[in-house]
Amino acid sequence: MSSYPQQTASQSNAARIGRWIIPAIPFGWTWIPDFGIQKMGEGTVPSNVYLKEDEMLGGDKLILYIQAQITLMKRTFLDPTIAGPAPLQFEGADESGLLMLKHQPMNNISVIQVQHYMRSGKWIGIATLTTTETELLKVRPDFEQFMKLLRIQPIA
Repeated sequence: MSSYPQQTASQSNAARIGRWIIPAIPFGWTWIPDFGIQKMGEGTVPSNVYLKEDEMLGGDKLILYIQAQITLMKRTFLDPTIAGPAPLQFEGADESGLLMLKHQPMNNISVIQVQHYMRSGKWIGIATLTTTETELLKVRPDFEQFMKLLRIQPIA
């Protein structure tokens, strides 16, 4: 795996988290095994991209899974602002969607989560950018670049 997208790793030596294949990470970000990537900035809260997997328990429509996630978010966060889901294209996914969440944890800092959901068969992949509202415009281009490089391992 490379920190420079121009020097992506081959699929055989790329980093992996479950079925996620991570051939490269944006410059300035740090690889965290079994988690994803993180960007630290002086005087700022770190931004993270967390890669997670889940499985469809019933049905085969991603929207049902995302709606269940929205219900959980509303129960977890105090007065969250939720945008989406919106359609999204992702290579190797049967369906994909985008959801954005804004909430305020401690110290009245607004936190933004940009969540990409992908379904391949019964497998669900979730890539979540978590950052502060003030850092979002700075790190979102890196997140979008990372998402273009990210791959899903096909089912054998």
